Amino acid sequence: MLALDKIREFAGENGLSSQLAEESRTQYGTNVLTPPERAPLWKQYLKNFDSPIIRILLFAVVVSAIVAIPEGSGLFDTLAILAAILLATGISFFNEYRSSREFEVLNERRDDMAVRVIRDSRPTVVPSREIVAGDLILLEAGDAIPADGWLLASDGFSCDESAFTGESEPAHKKTGEQVLRGSFVTEGKGRMIAAAVGDATEMGVIAAALGIDHVTKTPLESKLDHLAGLISTFGYAMAILICSTLVIRGILVGELTGLDIASVDHLLRYFMLAVVIIVAAVPEGLPMSVALSLSLAMRKMTRANCLVRRLIACETIGSATTICTDKTGTLTKNQMEVAGASVAAPAVPGPVPASVAEWIALNAAVNGTTHLEKREDGRTRVIGNSTEGALLRWLQSHMIDYRLLREQHPAARQHLFDGKRKRMSTVVNLSGRWFLLVKGAPEILAGLCTPAPDLHGVDAFSSRAMRTLAFAHREINGDDEDETNLCWDGYVGIRDPLRDGIAQSVARCQNAGIRVQMVTGDNPATAVAVAREAGILTGGTVMSGKEFRDLPAAEQAAAAQNLDVMARAEPMDKLLLVEVLQKAGAVVAVTGDGTNDAPALRRADVGLAMGVTGTDVAREAGDIILLDDSFVSITSAVWWGRSLYENIQRFLIFQLTINFSICILVLAAPLLGYPEPFTIIEILWVNIIMDTLAAFALCSEAPHSGLLDRPPVPRDAAIITPFMAVSIAVTGALLVMGGLLQLGTGFMGGQTEGGVTSVFFAAFIIAAVVNGFNCRVMDGKMQAFFSGNPVFFLVMGGIVFIQILIIQYGGAVFGTVPLTTTEWVTIAGAAAVPVIVLGFIVRSLFAWHRARGKIPAGA
Repeated sequence: MLALDKIREFAGENGLSSQLAEESRTQYGTNVLTPPERAPLWKQYLKNFDSPIIRILLFAVVVSAIVAIPEGSGLFDTLAILAAILLATGISFFNEYRSSREFEVLNERRDDMAVRVIRDSRPTVVPSREIVAGDLILLEAGDAIPADGWLLASDGFSCDESAFTGESEPAHKKTGEQVLRGSFVTEGKGRMIAAAVGDATEMGVIAAALGIDHVTKTPLESKLDHLAGLISTFGYAMAILICSTLVIRGILVGELTGLDIASVDHLLRYFMLAVVIIVAAVPEGLPMSVALSLSLAMRKMTRANCLVRRLIACETIGSATTICTDKTGTLTKNQMEVAGASVAAPAVPGPVPASVAEWIALNAAVNGTTHLEKREDGRTRVIGNSTEGALLRWLQSHMIDYRLLREQHPAARQHLFDGKRKRMSTVVNLSGRWFLLVKGAPEILAGLCTPAPDLHGVDAFSSRAMRTLAFAHREINGDDEDETNLCWDGYVGIRDPLRDGIAQSVARCQNAGIRVQMVTGDNPATAVAVAREAGILTGGTVMSGKEFRDLPAAEQAAAAQNLDVMARAEPMDKLLLVEVLQKAGAVVAVTGDGTNDAPALRRADVGLAMGVTGTDVAREAGDIILLDDSFVSITSAVWWGRSLYENIQRFLIFQLTINFSICILVLAAPLLGYPEPFTIIEILWVNIIMDTLAAFALCSEAPHSGLLDRPPVPRDAAIITPFMAVSIAVTGALLVMGGLLQLGTGFMGGQTEGGVTSVFFAAFIIAAVVNGFNCRVMDGKMQAFFSGNPVFFLVMGGIVFIQILIIQYGGAVFGTVPLTTTEWVTIAGAAAVPVIVLGFIVRSLFAWHRARGKIPAGA
């Protein structure tokens, strides 16, 4: 920011001329914050290919094409895999793009605010974006400060700088002091000279420093990377094993006799089968499943007032182990209110008040200069002192019109509040008699009252970190207006109250294994009182930002783990806390609305910025925007995030069971001399089309209440839990044994080889569909059987219907033969019942072991 002397020398004393304003714009820039550089759309799309699963699928496309092109057939398989890739990446790109557009709409009017300035020696109004360095700006209560600058004149001037300091109480400003863009005037009038605009402002500097991407992988990204490595290793190992086994078998049975055409044809068939195994092993539907789950969760979270800017944040919030929350504007309303009083309620005063409740009401209404203003969005804004504004709201809540009382009893004289007197007084006429109304610090007024009042009630309010304000009066005799021999009327306790439902929301987070820590720039006494009321203070430590900052690095980790409240925190203290927690393995969510919160919002695993009161910098730094500014919405976000993760696990059980079974069947059947269990087109139908449809079905599962009754999944935990592994292995083994039995004996039906394999193919699909019901009951819990996921029944019913059409009418493409009604009934019973029974047994055994404490919840 330019020094006061330098900018005054440039601008003069009477405001800029139009010509000088253009010169200033050229020399010092425009008053617009440069948005973070956005990657071109094509780069944003290609970013979705940076996934191990997608890379494995691309490799499968290349290999499949290499095999298919010389043969002149099989390109349909290649195109099917490619379509699955494009669909999955397209869904992710579209949803992130749409979310980005919604965010831009949220901010598009930020630079169009009207500002009063002196231009060409006369007052005028220009948009905020047109302000330049050197402009003389006229300010009054309620105005937002559009640029950084210096106060040239101050008449009782105060401004709210909570976005930078975290302090809920406005800061009094004198002539010659700095004011910052992003704060707003709460009281008085003033004139400032702009000394920094746009990117040169304090807010702009912080915004520029935050223009970096997240450098850490989210828990889900890390787990999927690890899973992709395991799957690719399994797929390649199976392909090599099958190809080697078939070569050895070919030599033994005489299929491979040398370099003749027949032997080369057999080798090519072995190689193609190996490629099919790679395709079968890789869960083509997984990227689709993740994309769909994220997309559905994003839409649900938006309806729950959480605008998701970074799609993967939908899951990350569900994995959060710690929430570092701001106080002012996040837990509290950032709006002072009367929280207690010495009287039950203020009373409408008569011509001359007859009770202390009437005297307090008259004093609160008349002895002040603050006003309440109704905004276009229906909210009430305080124009003036926030403490006086709390009194006026208190009167309004008891149907007392302060404006009417001021009209009826206009102030004859007023002595304004100052730091030395710590009180304010007003002279009014009541029915021809003159009275002095005084309000101020209770300890000061108590010394001016006769008799001296009992201050025990005041002390009780002070112990709860309330700001206390006392009221007194006396009748004026003659010209004696001294503030002595006053009659004590009573007192009120004022504080910035918690938002509705905060305590319950914090308790739900704690019940879900999430530690909630408050980090605020406010003083320790106020922070502790709010934390205790919110339920955050649960036996942990309270320390200042400086105390935490000054600890040795080795001690900071332990202090961070045991911290409940950090008071007097500077922006870098919050950032340091996040980094220390992350090094200890925590998944950290950060909430905040101020510019001072932005570094921590950016560094956190998931940043939650306030959409209504949040600054542009905070919202730009956040991954999720809380559209209602409520901490309560975080609980809903956690709920949906955990549901998303569980839905992905559901799909993994479903598809990996199929993939495991197919790989083993393709390996075992030829070795046992049975017919090949699947054609390539059948494998593609199962592995791409059917599994893609299943992704829609299983990823639409509604969240259940048990999701918030268990701790979050650790960052280093595998996405495949012991329950999932056992379920995949046991159910897969059942499918393999039943499949081999059918291929070897035809026990379910089939008079010819084609009939046997057609029955096998139909039974395999029916068994897989039925296993989808087992997959819905993750951890033994799910929403209502039908209403919890009606999409599941539509999709799975559609898969069965398509399978019937394939068997009965798709013989030319799939190599199947039509089956009789009796065979279909046999297939339904033989395939469905064992799978359902086996799934029930596995879940029951895990529930029994979990109840005995041998298996943790959610495993």
